[in-house]
Amino acid sequence: MPDIRLDTLTASAAARAIREGRLSAEALLDACLARIARFNPALNALVTVDTAGAREAARAADRQLGAGGPVPPLLGVPVSIKDVFATRGLRTTASFRPLADYVPAADATLVARLRAAGAVIVGKSNLPELAGAPHCWSPLFGPTHNPWNPALTPGGSSGGAAVAIAAGFSLLEAGSDLAGSIRIPAAYCGVAGFKATENRIPRTGHIPHLPAHLGGARTVRHMLSLGVLALSVADLRLGYGLIAGPDGIDTEVPPRATSPVPPLPAGKPLRLALWDDFGLPLCERTRAGLAGMAGRLETAGHRVERGTPPGLDPEQLRELFGLIGGAEIGLGLPPWQRAFFLGVRHLLPPSERLVKAIARGLRYDMRAYSRALNARDEAIGRLEAFLSGFDALLCPVATTVAYSGRPMGRFARPPTLTVAGCRLPYMEATIGLTTPFSVSGHPVAALPIGVEDGLPVGVQVVGRRWQEDALLAVAAHIESAVGGFVAPPLSC
Repeated sequence: MPDIRLDTLTASAAARAIREGRLSAEALLDACLARIARFNPALNALVTVDTAGAREAARAADRQLGAGGPVPPLLGVPVSIKDVFATRGLRTTASFRPLADYVPAADATLVARLRAAGAVIVGKSNLPELAGAPHCWSPLFGPTHNPWNPALTPGGSSGGAAVAIAAGFSLLEAGSDLAGSIRIPAAYCGVAGFKATENRIPRTGHIPHLPAHLGGARTVRHMLSLGVLALSVADLRLGYGLIAGPDGIDTEVPPRATSPVPPLPAGKPLRLALWDDFGLPLCERTRAGLAGMAGRLETAGHRVERGTPPGLDPEQLRELFGLIGGAEIGLGLPPWQRAFFLGVRHLLPPSERLVKAIARGLRYDMRAYSRALNARDEAIGRLEAFLSGFDALLCPVATTVAYSGRPMGRFARPPTLTVAGCRLPYMEATIGLTTPFSVSGHPVAALPIGVEDGLPVGVQVVGRRWQEDALLAVAAHIESAVGGFVAPPLSC
């Protein structure tokens, strides 16, 4: 087996090496499987490993390359799939007990597109039940551990996905993001993540909604976006370009394909807005990471201006997330579970604003729901107007870096987190800075910006709606100026 450095190998570099005959798909797979065998028992990032299927696909990739002809862009590259996407012939659980033995007959659209691009699917990554939490504790498989410190959470819901990338189990991962589920794990684990504009990537085959045999019907119509996690912006661009666009099934995906933009000139200075005041405290590591990022960007010749989009109130945006999310997610809950959450909402303290907003959404007040959607439209317009004057908006991902993780069942009361000396409700501390851009549906790249006192810090890079390629071009320049992925201790 050749010496393959999976702690730094990108999907783009691997695809190029296979295409040029410098690396075989089977040798690369062997290296990934060896790494999984070594580290996954402790990290618990992958909950299903398809050794036989992956080996068959890798050998087929090598045969295809030897036969000549067109080479798919991901030929022979090992990828993993968040266990919320249907995978043909491979167990798909969404960490939901009724789906513990579910084996779909068809791939999710996103998965089918990765297979068509030549990817080798290594396995499925861990997540909380039905992707419904910002941590990564599964009632079926237990917790996933952060590769920087196993006592800390990797974040969620795409926690297993981020760990799989950081640990070198796979080179590209498919994820989904309703409230920060790609962005938060990317930041906590020090990798890159990208959520596209809402409705840019088909959600066909994503759970929830539940499969037909469980009577599932689609209820979530807003704020859910799909995307990818990887080591570099180049890999985000590669993966996104393969999975975006209509599939003829998800009718809310617009019928136009993505439109690539030329790379920005190497010397072109960026004009970037930095918004870090969301009405919530930030931990010292996060503040130090943002300050260091701004300094490196300015040293590289870019312009960073502190600013807040006029007319946008982060607290109101979090309220809108709760009202819209509560109404739509609640439609998929069993009646007894919805009644339980409605019953306990009166017991919540006033500080639990986000959870109380979700509970209000569960009342199914159509007037309140309609008002929330109208307010959402207004917020989208205001953020779009602000972004028209900048290349991108920079924001922290969360109030804190990775924190101590502990198992949390469905009805366990989430802990409060102490951030900069302030005790914050769990939801505000974790998703309070990501949900504003879930509400607006804007594309966001989460990039690592450094390691502070032993833990990675990330930043959200927000671009204009439907302008993913332009945003990723800006993100590549930021990555170049700030520095990209740093391998965590457990993956070295």
